[in-house]
Amino acid sequence: MTEFEGQIWIAQDEDNVLLICTVKHLKNKIQALNTKGRELRLSEEKLLWKHPSTARHLEEWSELNPAIEATITALSSDIDIALLWESATELELSELHDLAEIYFSGKITVEHLAAVWRKLSEDRLYFKRKSRVWEARNADQVHELQLQREREQARLREQNLAKEWLDKAAKYPLPPFFEEPTQEFQLLSYPEELSGFIDKLESWLRGDDQKWSEELVTTIATSFNVAPRELVFDILQKIGRLPFDADRDVIVAGLKPEFSQVINESALAIPPWLPSETQQVTELFFSIDDEETREVDDALAIEQEGDLWKVTIGIADPESVVHRGDILDREAMRRGTTVYLPTQTVLMLPERISCDIASLGAQQIRSSIVIRVWIDARGLVVKSNICREAIRVQQRLHYKDVDVMLKQGQDETSQQLRNLLTVAENLQNQRILEGAFNLQRPEYKINLKNNVVSVELIEVNSPSRLLVAEMMILSNHIAAKYAQRHQVPIIYRTQEAPLEPITADMLADLNPINFNRIRKLLRASALSLQPAAHSGLGLSVYTQLSSPLRRFADLVMQRQLVAHVVGEELPYNQEELYKVLATAERTAREARRAENEAKKRWFMLHLKQSWSDKPLEVFIIEAVKGGYKVEMLPWGVDAFLGTSRTLTIGEKIWCMVDKIRVKAASARLKLIPKNS
Repeated sequence: MTEFEGQIWIAQDEDNVLLICTVKHLKNKIQALNTKGRELRLSEEKLLWKHPSTARHLEEWSELNPAIEATITALSSDIDIALLWESATELELSELHDLAEIYFSGKITVEHLAAVWRKLSEDRLYFKRKSRVWEARNADQVHELQLQREREQARLREQNLAKEWLDKAAKYPLPPFFEEPTQEFQLLSYPEELSGFIDKLESWLRGDDQKWSEELVTTIATSFNVAPRELVFDILQKIGRLPFDADRDVIVAGLKPEFSQVINESALAIPPWLPSETQQVTELFFSIDDEETREVDDALAIEQEGDLWKVTIGIADPESVVHRGDILDREAMRRGTTVYLPTQTVLMLPERISCDIASLGAQQIRSSIVIRVWIDARGLVVKSNICREAIRVQQRLHYKDVDVMLKQGQDETSQQLRNLLTVAENLQNQRILEGAFNLQRPEYKINLKNNVVSVELIEVNSPSRLLVAEMMILSNHIAAKYAQRHQVPIIYRTQEAPLEPITADMLADLNPINFNRIRKLLRASALSLQPAAHSGLGLSVYTQLSSPLRRFADLVMQRQLVAHVVGEELPYNQEELYKVLATAERTAREARRAENEAKKRWFMLHLKQSWSDKPLEVFIIEAVKGGYKVEMLPWGVDAFLGTSRTLTIGEKIWCMVDKIRVKAASARLKLIPKNS
């Protein structure tokens, strides 16, 4: 190093001070070395006090700085900052030199000044810095800061205690899922100091924001490979805060089945919708739903007009009783969708609305969005219209009954159903010609009765379900075409063409491997303000408004479209539409995840109750560490098959249950011994 000024300074570094040795000046900057010999650059205004000593070279600086640092450290440690504060407050002093003089006797050196600064910066309770001046806080400010520090220290103590206790609680055994605890089971105790923390845990689980509790729980849950909300639910059961029959599915998902008193009172105050005295009532033949469905969104009718079929689709009109911005609308937006769990249904709108005065119940006059479509024998739409009308549904039918009627029925209703099915099949064929494809996988329904779980396979390709599905696709397509033709701002559901064509051969055998191969070829569906094709459905445009009682996004789309139909001002602009739909889509995704997780958990309990000693047929999907990922047939539920044997991917084999983790919704299977 050719240049070395060697001046020793105390320099300011924000609230701290540094001991430095200057090397050279660079315009407005100074190049210097710290006590560890590392180079730094700082402005001249950061230099506070010059030390009388100088260093002629780097080695001498290395020899000098430890002694100076030691002196500063010793002086700083001797300072009683409370005593200094009392003197500074009484004499109204704030300059560093004055503070050093009233505390130290004799000559004040650079070391004294640096020591005072360091002490003040270490403990900010009594003084606050303004530039190079340290002002004494008043007594009230000191007291408030002391209370803040005490609260923070208490919080840290609680957090450390909570972490230790949570780790212990996570390991504490709990009775198996859906089983009452034995007499030997004892509730887990917790320290009295954690009562507030336990309250926060329960509050967080029920939907309140408790940030540090959530962060702590997440850390513990990760170490035990369990979801944070699952962990808290278990812990609250272990300590008796939640009963053992508490609805895990609802609480873990953060759902609130009950509506508030204000919401219920608002719903009860709404009178049933009635048509005007001159308004005609349109008769629709029937609605078709599952037996347990209470929110009836749609109804159907069909008649022949010349060479065309005239299909009439009535969609529930909750807007007739629930208006944008009112308390029920805000609650529906918050919930986003109805959630169907094995234990209960969590409604989007109060029962009074969704299951009564807005539902298309049989023999009830209701307001409805009526979509009429004229279709030729090939399944091509010739014309259509959309109206808001009063309707009355003549009868309610269920899927299973409809399948029987389609096959064996001799009455007029059965014939109308067969006519609708013919139209539905023609519509589907036309969509397939346009590139549509049907990726149906097994579906099942969980039934609970007397603490026994049963699983019912849903006939996803049954004629009755095809009929209803095609009519709903048709109604949504007609709505999207209307919006496109009249330039009504709505949210379209779009999907670009697959990466390569999906052929009939590819769809012929939708086993898990082929299904996943096809899915990898599909582009993600999207929401768009601009009309565009939906390749998976084989349609030029598509939206969704056919389930307004159970999906808030559908209610919003229906409002927008109907406003234009009846000549009213559109309730949403494009920006509002996108904002509302984004929120609704997020809550809907969360609801679907909760439904799937709950359904799989109860399926695992069904396996445990009914298949522990029975052979299971599985499909080998892929090799994984320690065995294979398989799909249990016929339900389409994945599991792990532990084995060291080499198996053929794509083959079907028979296994037995090895271990079921109900709460984790996972199953480990084992091969059936060869001698069995």
